[in-house]
Amino acid sequence: MRVQVNESFKVFHGHVPTHLEAGQVVTGDLAELLARGARKKVTVLEDDRPEPEGTGGEQEPPHPPPPPPAAGPNDNDPSTPPGDDKLDIDAPVADVLAWVGDDQERAAEALRQEEAVDKPRSTLVRQLAKIAGE
Repeated sequence: MRVQVNESFKVFHGHVPTHLEAGQVVTGDLAELLARGARKKVTVLEDDRPEPEGTGGEQEPPHPPPPPPAAGPNDNDPSTPPGDDKLDIDAPVADVLAWVGDDQERAAEALRQEEAVDKPRSTLVRQLAKIAGE
């Protein structure tokens, strides 16, 4: 982990006051501490921390899976994809992924819509790209 200090400030690390100057590059434990707690005061240059498995580096709050769709006239038609036909791109990540399932076309559609929003969710983008085969 390496971060560069954007503005001069003092931080306590290991119960010792440490003065940091603008432009200074910090590594190791102190860099990790600054990356977590002082994001506005530092720029991450290199993040070599392993990502937690299955999260893509970001934690989404857990959401219950959506309820199964009600029985309808197309339930016996294999050409009709399962679930709701309309994607709500503002829904929680779990709901979007449930809508996509393992359908590459739905994944590509959801990916296009997620990338079009102001702040796309990187975890969702990675998972959709993987399903879509991109």
